[in-house]
Amino acid sequence: MTFRDLLFNRLPWLLWGPIYRLATHSFQHLSGFRRAKIGVGSYVDPTVQIAGWRNVRIGRRTIVSEDCWFNVNFRDASIDKIIIGDFCHLGRRNFFSSGPLIVLKDFCFTGIDCHFLGCGHNLESPLVPYIVSGLSEGRAISIGVNCWLTTSVTVLEGVCIGHGSVIGARSLVMSNIPPFSIAVGNPCRVVKRFDFRNDGWVDVAAWSDELEQLIPTETVYRAQLVASEAQTSLSLLSASRRFGWI
Repeated sequence: MTFRDLLFNRLPWLLWGPIYRLATHSFQHLSGFRRAKIGVGSYVDPTVQIAGWRNVRIGRRTIVSEDCWFNVNFRDASIDKIIIGDFCHLGRRNFFSSGPLIVLKDFCFTGIDCHFLGCGHNLESPLVPYIVSGLSEGRAISIGVNCWLTTSVTVLEGVCIGHGSVIGARSLVMSNIPPFSIAVGNPCRVVKRFDFRNDGWVDVAAWSDELEQLIPTETVYRAQLVASEAQTSLSLLSASRRFGWI
C-alpha cells in the first residue's frame, strides 16, 4: 500500500479534497487557466471542474455555468482538445469528454445537462473491468456557429452539427445534422429546415436542392451575427446560484 493510500485511509473524507489540491498545486492551475486560456469578459463558475486545463480554451464573453465538467482524456500534447468559442452560453452541468477534439463555435447555446462524448472506454473484453480497460481513440465533435442544444442533449463522437441548428430536448445525436435544421429524438432526426427564400422553417419533406443553394456559408452567417454583437448580453442569473433570485 502506498503512502497516499495510507494517508487517505486514515483521514476523514472532508480533508481529501483540500489535501489533494495542495499536493497537485490545483490553486496555481486555476490562476494559470484564467490568465492564459479564457477570453476577455467571460465567466467560468467556481464550481466548474477541468481535468487537463492546458488543453481547454474558452473564448470571449462566454459563460460556463455551475457544475460543468471538462475532461480531456488525452493530455500528451500542448494543443487544444476542447474549444468553446466567443459569445457562448453553456448551461449547468454540461459534460465534455474529449477524444481528438470537441469544438463549440461562436454563439453556441446549450441547456442544462448536455453531454459531449468524444470517446469511451474500450469494450474488447467483458472480462476486464471497464473502469480500467483504457480509452478508445474517439472522434472529433463539431458544433457549428449559433447552434442551440436545448435540455439533456447527448452528442456522440464523430458528429458534426451544422450552423444555425436547433436540437430538441433529450435527443441523442448519433449522426451529422445539416445546417439550419431542427432535429429531435433518439436517435436524433431532422424534422425541419430553414427556408431562406420564404424566411421560415419548413417540413423536411418540402426541402429541395434549390433551397439548399440559398443557405449562407458559416463564415457569412457568423459575420452577420457578429454585426449584432452589441445585443448579446451575459445571462449570469441562469449560470449560477451565486447570483441569487430576482
